[in-house]
Amino acid sequence: MNERTCAQGVREPLAPGCYVEYAVDDQPGVAERARAWLAAPSAAGAVKPRRAATVMLLSAGRPHYRYFASPLPGGAPVEETVPAAPVDVFMLRRASTMAFTPDAVVFPGGGMDERDGIGPVPWAGPSPEAWAAAMGCDAATARAVITAAAREVFEESGILLASTAAGEAPCDERGDHWAAEREAVAGRAVSFGEFLRERRLVLRSDLLRLRSHWVTPESEPKRYDTYFFLARLPEGQHADGRTSEAVEAAWIAPAEALARFDAGLLKLVPPTISNLTALASAQSVDEAWAVPFDGHVRPHPVVRADGDVAMGCVVEP
Repeated sequence: MNERTCAQGVREPLAPGCYVEYAVDDQPGVAERARAWLAAPSAAGAVKPRRAATVMLLSAGRPHYRYFASPLPGGAPVEETVPAAPVDVFMLRRASTMAFTPDAVVFPGGGMDERDGIGPVPWAGPSPEAWAAAMGCDAATARAVITAAAREVFEESGILLASTAAGEAPCDERGDHWAAEREAVAGRAVSFGEFLRERRLVLRSDLLRLRSHWVTPESEPKRYDTYFFLARLPEGQHADGRTSEAVEAAWIAPAEALARFDAGLLKLVPPTISNLTALASAQSVDEAWAVPFDGHVRPHPVVRADGDVAMGCVVEP
Protein backbone atom coordinates (compact mmCIF):
# COMPACT_ATOMS: atom_id res chain seq x y z
CA MET A 1 0.00 0.00 0.00
CA ASN A 2 1.18 3.53 -0.65
CA GLU A 3 0.85 6.36 1.87
CA ARG A 4 -2.53 7.41 0.48
CA THR A 5 -4.08 3.96 0.81
CA CYS A 6 -2.56 2.94 4.15
CA ALA A 7 -4.98 1.75 6.82
CA GLN A 8 -6.62 4.41 8.98
CA GLY A 9 -9.14 4.42 11.76
CA VAL A 10 -11.99 6.82 12.39
CA ARG A 11 -9.73 8.83 14.73
CA GLU A 12 -7.60 9.97 11.79
CA PRO A 13 -8.68 12.44 9.07
CA LEU A 14 -9.98 10.63 6.00
CA ALA A 15 -9.43 11.36 2.33
CA PRO A 16 -10.46 9.72 -0.93
CA GLY A 17 -8.24 6.74 -1.64
CA CYS A 18 -7.38 5.83 1.95
CA TYR A 19 -8.48 2.58 3.57
CA VAL A 20 -10.51 3.05 6.75
CA GLU A 21 -11.16 0.28 9.27
CA TYR A 22 -12.77 0.34 12.70
CA ALA A 23 -13.56 -2.22 15.41
CA VAL A 24 -17.11 -3.28 16.25
CA ASP A 25 -16.52 -5.46 19.31
CA ASP A 26 -18.00 -2.82 21.62
CA GLN A 27 -21.22 -2.57 19.61
CA PRO A 28 -23.74 -5.21 20.81
CA GLY A 29 -24.85 -7.55 18.03
CA VAL A 30 -22.85 -5.84 15.29
CA ALA A 31 -19.95 -8.32 15.31
CA GLU A 32 -22.34 -11.29 15.28
CA ARG A 33 -24.29 -9.89 12.34
CA ALA A 34 -21.04 -9.12 10.52
CA ARG A 35 -19.85 -12.72 10.91
CA ALA A 36 -23.19 -14.03 9.65
CA TRP A 37 -22.96 -11.71 6.63
CA LEU A 38 -19.41 -12.84 5.88
CA ALA A 39 -20.51 -16.49 6.07
CA ALA A 40 -23.28 -15.97 3.50
CA PRO A 41 -23.19 -12.47 1.98
CA SER A 42 -25.32 -13.36 -1.04
CA ALA A 43 -28.07 -14.79 1.16
CA ALA A 44 -28.04 -11.96 3.69
CA GLY A 45 -30.66 -9.92 1.85
CA ALA A 46 -29.23 -6.50 2.67
CA VAL A 47 -31.80 -3.85 3.55
CA LYS A 48 -31.90 -0.89 1.18
CA PRO A 49 -30.48 2.12 3.03
CA ARG A 50 -32.73 5.11 3.65
CA ARG A 51 -31.43 8.48 2.45
CA ALA A 52 -30.57 10.80 5.32
CA ALA A 53 -28.92 14.14 6.03
CA THR A 54 -27.01 15.41 9.05
CA VAL A 55 -25.83 18.96 9.76
CA MET A 56 -22.76 19.91 11.79
CA LEU A 57 -23.75 23.37 12.98
CA LEU A 58 -20.62 25.45 13.71
CA SER A 59 -20.03 28.49 15.91
CA ALA A 60 -17.01 30.31 17.30
CA GLY A 61 -16.08 28.88 20.69
CA ARG A 62 -17.22 30.41 23.93
CA PRO A 63 -15.88 30.15 27.51
CA HIS A 64 -19.09 28.74 29.03
CA TYR A 65 -20.20 25.29 27.94
CA ARG A 66 -23.16 23.14 28.81
CA TYR A 67 -21.46 19.79 28.48
CA PHE A 68 -22.75 16.26 28.14
CA ALA A 69 -21.07 15.59 31.47
CA SER A 70 -22.93 12.76 33.18
CA PRO A 71 -21.97 9.11 32.63
CA LEU A 72 -24.31 7.24 30.31
CA PRO A 73 -27.06 6.27 30.41
CA GLY A 74 -29.11 9.11 31.85
CA GLY A 75 -28.06 11.76 34.29
CA ALA A 76 -28.32 15.52 34.15
CA PRO A 77 -25.86 17.84 32.39
CA VAL A 78 -23.81 20.25 34.47
CA GLU A 79 -22.50 23.74 33.78
CA GLU A 80 -18.74 24.14 33.53
CA THR A 81 -16.51 27.09 32.84
CA VAL A 82 -13.49 26.32 30.66
CA PRO A 83 -11.31 28.27 28.24
CA ALA A 84 -13.03 28.88 24.92
CA ALA A 85 -12.15 26.59 22.03
CA PRO A 86 -11.79 28.01 18.50
CA VAL A 87 -14.82 26.10 17.21
CA ASP A 88 -17.93 24.60 18.76
CA VAL A 89 -20.38 22.18 17.17
CA PHE A 90 -24.02 21.75 18.21
CA MET A 91 -24.89 18.21 19.33
CA LEU A 92 -27.85 16.31 20.75
CA ARG A 93 -28.06 13.25 22.98
CA ARG A 94 -30.65 10.89 21.52
CA ALA A 95 -33.35 9.48 23.77
CA SER A 96 -32.79 5.96 25.13
CA THR A 97 -36.10 4.92 23.54
CA MET A 98 -34.88 5.57 19.98
CA ALA A 99 -34.61 2.46 17.81
CA PHE A 100 -31.44 3.70 16.05
CA THR A 101 -28.35 4.64 18.11
CA PRO A 102 -30.16 5.23 21.44
CA ASP A 103 -28.26 7.44 23.95
CA ALA A 104 -25.73 8.45 21.28
CA VAL A 105 -24.60 12.06 21.00
CA VAL A 106 -25.16 13.14 17.40
CA PHE A 107 -25.56 16.15 15.12
CA PRO A 108 -29.05 17.32 14.11
CA GLY A 109 -30.33 15.20 11.26
CA GLY A 110 -32.46 12.28 10.21
CA GLY A 111 -34.05 10.32 7.43
CA MET A 112 -35.35 11.95 4.27
CA ASP A 113 -39.09 12.56 4.24
CA GLU A 114 -40.96 11.63 1.05
CA ARG A 115 -42.10 15.24 0.65
CA ASP A 116 -38.52 16.52 0.71
CA GLY A 117 -38.38 15.44 -2.91
CA ILE A 118 -41.93 16.34 -3.94
CA GLY A 119 -43.32 19.77 -4.75
CA PRO A 120 -41.55 23.09 -5.27
CA VAL A 121 -39.06 24.29 -2.68
CA PRO A 122 -38.06 27.97 -2.91
CA TRP A 123 -34.32 27.83 -3.57
CA ALA A 124 -31.27 30.11 -3.64
CA GLY A 125 -27.60 29.20 -3.92
CA PRO A 126 -25.92 26.35 -5.82
CA SER A 127 -28.43 24.43 -7.93
CA PRO A 128 -29.43 20.81 -7.35
CA GLU A 129 -27.38 19.97 -10.45
CA ALA A 130 -24.28 21.55 -8.90
CA TRP A 131 -24.88 19.70 -5.64
CA ALA A 132 -25.40 16.44 -7.54
CA ALA A 133 -21.94 16.75 -9.07
CA ALA A 134 -20.40 17.20 -5.61
CA MET A 135 -22.50 14.49 -3.93
CA GLY A 136 -22.19 11.83 -6.61
CA CYS A 137 -25.92 11.42 -7.19
CA ASP A 138 -28.65 12.69 -9.53
CA ALA A 139 -30.10 16.19 -9.24
CA ALA A 140 -33.45 15.04 -7.85
CA THR A 141 -31.74 13.16 -5.04
CA ALA A 142 -29.42 16.08 -4.30
CA ARG A 143 -32.39 18.47 -4.12
CA ALA A 144 -34.25 16.17 -1.72
CA VAL A 145 -31.21 15.57 0.52
CA ILE A 146 -30.39 19.29 0.76
CA THR A 147 -34.03 19.98 1.62
CA ALA A 148 -33.93 17.23 4.25
CA ALA A 149 -30.76 18.74 5.75
CA ALA A 150 -32.35 22.19 6.09
CA ARG A 151 -35.60 20.71 7.41
CA GLU A 152 -33.92 18.47 10.00
CA VAL A 153 -31.70 21.21 11.44
CA PHE A 154 -34.78 23.43 11.67
CA GLU A 155 -36.85 20.76 13.42
CA GLU A 156 -34.15 19.73 15.89
CA SER A 157 -32.38 23.01 16.65
CA GLY A 158 -34.63 25.83 15.41
CA ILE A 159 -31.93 27.07 13.04
CA LEU A 160 -33.41 28.20 9.74
CA LEU A 161 -31.02 28.02 6.77
CA ALA A 162 -33.15 30.37 4.73
CA SER A 163 -33.64 34.04 3.87
CA THR A 164 -35.96 36.30 1.93
CA ALA A 165 -35.53 36.34 -1.84
CA ALA A 166 -33.53 39.57 -1.35
CA GLY A 167 -31.14 37.80 1.01
CA GLU A 168 -32.47 39.27 4.25
CA ALA A 169 -32.28 37.11 7.36
CA PRO A 170 -35.50 35.53 8.69
CA CYS A 171 -35.49 37.43 11.98
CA ASP A 172 -39.14 36.80 12.91
CA GLU A 173 -39.09 33.95 15.40
CA ARG A 174 -42.54 34.91 16.72
CA GLY A 175 -41.12 35.14 20.24
CA ASP A 176 -40.98 31.37 20.67
CA HIS A 177 -38.23 30.24 18.30
CA TRP A 178 -40.67 29.27 15.54
CA ALA A 179 -42.23 26.73 17.93
CA ALA A 180 -45.57 26.32 16.13
CA GLU A 181 -43.94 26.18 12.69
CA ARG A 182 -41.35 23.64 13.85
CA GLU A 183 -44.05 21.45 15.35
CA ALA A 184 -46.10 21.60 12.15
CA VAL A 185 -43.11 20.66 9.98
CA ALA A 186 -41.90 17.93 12.36
CA GLY A 187 -45.44 16.51 12.61
CA ARG A 188 -45.76 16.52 8.81
CA ALA A 189 -48.77 18.85 8.94
CA VAL A 190 -46.94 20.94 6.34
CA SER A 191 -43.87 20.23 4.25
CA PHE A 192 -40.72 22.28 4.67
CA GLY A 193 -41.29 23.73 1.20
CA GLU A 194 -44.82 24.78 2.13
CA PHE A 195 -43.54 26.45 5.30
CA LEU A 196 -40.94 28.42 3.31
CA ARG A 197 -43.48 29.51 0.70
CA GLU A 198 -45.96 30.65 3.36
CA ARG A 199 -43.25 32.83 4.96
CA ARG A 200 -41.93 34.03 1.58
CA LEU A 201 -38.52 32.55 2.30
CA VAL A 202 -36.04 30.62 0.18
CA LEU A 203 -33.84 27.69 1.19
CA ARG A 204 -30.22 28.86 1.12
CA SER A 205 -28.19 25.94 -0.19
CA ASP A 206 -25.06 28.12 -0.08
CA LEU A 207 -25.22 27.98 3.73
CA LEU A 208 -24.34 24.28 3.58
CA ARG A 209 -21.02 22.61 2.76
CA LEU A 210 -20.56 18.90 2.05
CA ARG A 211 -18.46 17.19 4.75
CA SER A 212 -18.69 13.42 4.19
CA HIS A 213 -20.96 10.61 3.01
CA TRP A 214 -21.44 7.40 5.02
CA VAL A 215 -23.54 4.33 4.23
CA THR A 216 -24.43 1.82 6.97
CA PRO A 217 -22.84 -1.63 6.35
CA GLU A 218 -24.93 -4.22 4.50
CA SER A 219 -24.85 -6.56 7.51
CA GLU A 220 -26.99 -4.18 9.59
CA PRO A 221 -30.82 -4.49 9.73
CA LYS A 222 -31.36 -0.72 9.87
CA ARG A 223 -29.38 1.18 7.25
CA TYR A 224 -28.91 4.83 6.27
CA ASP A 225 -27.29 6.51 3.30
CA THR A 226 -26.24 9.70 5.08
CA TYR A 227 -24.71 12.91 3.79
CA PHE A 228 -22.99 15.04 6.43
CA PHE A 229 -22.94 18.82 5.94
CA LEU A 230 -21.42 21.82 7.69
CA ALA A 231 -23.41 24.98 8.38
CA ARG A 232 -22.35 28.16 10.16
CA LEU A 233 -24.65 29.41 12.91
CA PRO A 234 -26.55 32.25 11.18
CA GLU A 235 -26.18 35.66 12.78
CA GLY A 236 -29.11 36.50 15.04
CA GLN A 237 -30.24 32.89 15.49
CA HIS A 238 -29.70 30.56 18.42
CA ALA A 239 -29.90 26.77 18.61
CA ASP A 240 -31.90 24.72 21.08
CA GLY A 241 -32.69 21.04 21.46
CA ARG A 242 -36.48 21.13 21.49
CA THR A 243 -37.15 17.81 19.81
CA SER A 244 -38.80 14.64 21.08
CA GLU A 245 -35.90 12.60 19.74
CA ALA A 246 -33.31 14.12 22.12
CA VAL A 247 -33.00 14.51 25.88
CA GLU A 248 -30.11 16.97 25.92
CA ALA A 249 -28.43 19.49 23.64
CA ALA A 250 -25.19 21.46 23.89
CA TRP A 251 -22.48 23.34 22.07
CA ILE A 252 -19.17 21.52 22.49
CA ALA A 253 -15.69 21.66 20.96
CA PRO A 254 -15.01 18.66 18.66
CA ALA A 255 -11.83 17.75 20.58
CA GLU A 256 -13.72 17.95 23.89
CA ALA A 257 -16.46 15.67 22.59
CA LEU A 258 -13.83 13.12 21.58
CA ALA A 259 -12.09 13.42 24.96
CA ARG A 260 -15.37 12.82 26.78
CA PHE A 261 -16.02 9.80 24.57
CA ASP A 262 -12.60 8.42 25.54
CA ALA A 263 -13.47 9.00 29.21
CA GLY A 264 -16.72 7.06 28.84
CA LEU A 265 -18.88 10.14 29.44
CA LEU A 266 -20.76 10.01 26.16
CA LYS A 267 -21.55 7.60 23.36
CA LEU A 268 -20.40 8.32 19.81
CA VAL A 269 -20.79 6.15 16.69
CA PRO A 270 -17.99 5.81 14.09
CA PRO A 271 -19.28 8.36 11.52
CA THR A 272 -19.69 10.95 14.28
CA ILE A 273 -16.19 10.22 15.60
CA SER A 274 -14.73 10.57 12.11
CA ASN A 275 -16.48 13.87 11.39
CA LEU A 276 -15.49 15.33 14.76
CA THR A 277 -11.88 14.23 14.15
CA ALA A 278 -11.80 16.13 10.85
CA LEU A 279 -12.61 19.37 12.69
CA ALA A 280 -10.76 18.80 15.97
CA SER A 281 -7.65 20.78 14.98
CA ALA A 282 -9.45 23.68 13.26
CA GLN A 283 -8.47 27.04 14.74
CA SER A 284 -11.49 28.95 13.44
CA VAL A 285 -14.89 28.39 11.85
CA ASP A 286 -13.37 29.47 8.53
CA GLU A 287 -10.67 26.82 8.88
CA ALA A 288 -13.26 24.17 9.74
CA TRP A 289 -15.31 25.27 6.74
CA ALA A 290 -12.29 24.79 4.47
CA VAL A 291 -11.67 21.15 5.47
CA PRO A 292 -11.95 19.11 2.24
CA PHE A 293 -14.73 16.60 1.59
CA ASP A 294 -13.75 13.26 3.19
CA GLY A 295 -15.26 11.17 0.41
CA HIS A 296 -17.83 8.38 0.20
CA VAL A 297 -17.44 5.86 3.05
CA ARG A 298 -19.24 2.54 2.51
CA PRO A 299 -17.94 0.14 5.19
CA HIS A 300 -18.49 -3.60 5.01
CA PRO A 301 -17.54 -6.49 7.31
CA VAL A 302 -13.91 -7.64 7.13
CA VAL A 303 -11.88 -10.19 9.10
CA ARG A 304 -8.65 -8.96 10.64
CA ALA A 305 -5.48 -11.03 10.80
CA ASP A 306 -6.22 -11.93 14.43
CA GLY A 307 -9.67 -13.26 13.45
CA ASP A 308 -11.65 -10.36 14.86
CA VAL A 309 -14.37 -8.83 12.75
CA ALA A 310 -14.21 -5.13 11.83
CA MET A 311 -15.75 -2.74 9.32
CA GLY A 312 -13.56 -1.45 6.51
CA CYS A 313 -13.51 0.03 3.02
CA VAL A 314 -11.53 2.20 0.64
CA VAL A 315 -12.86 5.76 0.78
CA GLU A 316 -14.22 6.71 -2.64
CA PRO A 317 -13.70 10.16 -4.21
